[in-house]
Amino acid sequence: MGNTISQMKIVRHIVSNGREYSKEIDAWFNECKENRNIYQDLLAVWQLTGELPPSFSPNRAKAWERVRSTIKVSQRRMNIYRLASQVAAAVIIIFVSIWIGAKVDSWRPLEFTEITSPPGQKTQILLPDSSTVWLNGGSKIKYAQNFNQANRNVELVGEGYFDVRKNFSSQFVVKVNAIDVKVFGTQFNVKAYDDGKKVEVGLKTGSIGIESDGRTLIKLNPGDFLTYDKESKEIELEKKAVDLVLAWTKNELVFEEQTIKEVFDYFEHWYGVHFSVDQEVLDGELLTFKIKTESLNEALSLLKLLKPMEYQINGERVTVIKPN
Repeated sequence: MGNTISQMKIVRHIVSNGREYSKEIDAWFNECKENRNIYQDLLAVWQLTGELPPSFSPNRAKAWERVRSTIKVSQRRMNIYRLASQVAAAVIIIFVSIWIGAKVDSWRPLEFTEITSPPGQKTQILLPDSSTVWLNGGSKIKYAQNFNQANRNVELVGEGYFDVRKNFSSQFVVKVNAIDVKVFGTQFNVKAYDDGKKVEVGLKTGSIGIESDGRTLIKLNPGDFLTYDKESKEIELEKKAVDLVLAWTKNELVFEEQTIKEVFDYFEHWYGVHFSVDQEVLDGELLTFKIKTESLNEALSLLKLLKPMEYQINGERVTVIKPN
């Protein structure tokens, strides 16, 4: 679409919080740094004045002149002293408003929404910004009731697949354990169960950044699969087929070079059961296999072909021992 784009589309995009003309604006936004600067200038003016300049040019110098003309109080020239007094008054008003708002917020406890997907089930969630999340069994997500107003932060325990609505003015953040996954709009999978030793992030589309303590650790591109060790804080990055990462959303389970303990841990969340496993079975051997929409009994029968073991299912408890 070259270096030009209809200002009407930019206005509609900003006013709709990124819902309208998202693909066109996204392409133009990522075309060059100058376009991104112009967008941020226009966004800042909209947020401060509720208005945008009557015409638009991809030339930032010219665009900024129009931006500056928009924030004038009137069309007539004002002397420097009057302008300075108005700016000072505006700063005081903003400061007082922020202070009062902070005081009011400090009196009112922030409320949260928490959604849990029970073990053995999958749950689909539509967030207030129209982003979609699929939670795997035994997972939960938590976000403040002012979500999409103050920020777009969510806390995840377990596994979730995110389809995030693009909004250049508000970054979407998934907080898991010691790291944050930061995006503007993309599709990705995060697995971070409390009983697991690692956090896994797989990216389908877009790009995301992984941060810890406010510091960017790494950025992911489509097809990247990241493993973060909670104890050593080491990162491992590899390429992996997206279909494998998202197999669980299609009722499939794919295991690649994982120990039997990791398999049983995942089975616990997937089937909603608890495993009691003989230590002789936990020998560290790595397994690779795939199952689809199988019952627990069928899954264990298939696993038994790969790993010598005996099992007994008693309600929600499964006992696994090494055969005699």
